[in-house]
Amino acid sequence: MTRRMGWFAGVALLATLMTGGALQGQAPSDGEVRRLTEAYAQAWAKGDAKAIAALHTTEALRIGFDGKVFVGRAAIEQSFSSAFASAYRGSKIGLTPGQTARAAQDVYVAEGTFQIAGGMTPPGSPTRGRYLNTIVRMNGRWMIAGNAFLPPPVLPKPQGGE
Repeated sequence: MTRRMGWFAGVALLATLMTGGALQGQAPSDGEVRRLTEAYAQAWAKGDAKAIAALHTTEALRIGFDGKVFVGRAAIEQSFSSAFASAYRGSKIGLTPGQTARAAQDVYVAEGTFQIAGGMTPPGSPTRGRYLNTIVRMNGRWMIAGNAFLPPPVLPKPQGGE
């Protein structure tokens, strides 16, 4: 009898999963994505590296403007601490969310544009471009698991006119 009840429970669970029942992942709402980007921009404006790092998962991966890779919340915090202590001191970032696509249950990829104003950005550093975030739902909260900033493409200079 117990074996049969276990079998029925397993079939019921499988049916729930296959039909998208209660265990299906939940997509972030536009408001949740907007709140995440606003929290990031507000922390940036304050030069608060700890607050930006807290928006990331413990083992998040970040690719900075210069192509350097930072793995883990502590490394991300350190990279922002250095940036806010020098070139990006007093700067602000504007983030405009774009599209969001589901990658897996409770995992989404979100893109958008960024623009940095103020500060003393290093020569050659982008002040505008695109970003790509992988966001995951952890304990009911959307967090950044992966982040990359993409500068605008460098277009070839036009050839001499005719």
